[in-house]
Amino acid sequence: MKHLRIILISTAFAAIAGPGITESVKDGYRPQNAAQRNYKACKTEAITQGLQTVTPFCGALPARPKFPSYEEAWNKTSKGELDSYAQKLSRFEADVSRYQICITNRVMADGSLPTRTLDYAACADQGAVDQLAQSTEEWGMSCMAYNDSQASGQAYPKSCFPAQ
Repeated sequence: MKHLRIILISTAFAAIAGPGITESVKDGYRPQNAAQRNYKACKTEAITQGLQTVTPFCGALPARPKFPSYEEAWNKTSKGELDSYAQKLSRFEADVSRYQICITNRVMADGSLPTRTLDYAACADQGAVDQLAQSTEEWGMSCMAYNDSQASGQAYPKSCFPAQ
């Protein structure tokens, strides 16, 4: 009877936990990270408010560079254009880094600011990272389109999706 109870409990647990664990492992994430995937702490409105809140402290984050989609870049993007795009992306990475450092040092480190301001500052930080990720993904897709459209096999010499 004791073994039957253990088997039933184990089966029930596997039925409940199994699909989530399987899904999180198949896409490369460990089970403990599954909850973090696609997690956004701040909604769009809070990010917008956060960007406005930190402007007096850190200025405005420059507009993110936008790059052609895979379809737009296919056979229409040159290596020179990709080099130019890479420079724009690099400048934006530096802008986001400076912005994050300012938020950390000027806003978050000020113990006299209200919690609401600090919350919005954290959302501004998340918004900056989101914008950088979006530009990086677009640049990567442009790069892949360039590589895929090269009949001669001359791929772009750098990684299309650099580790950040």
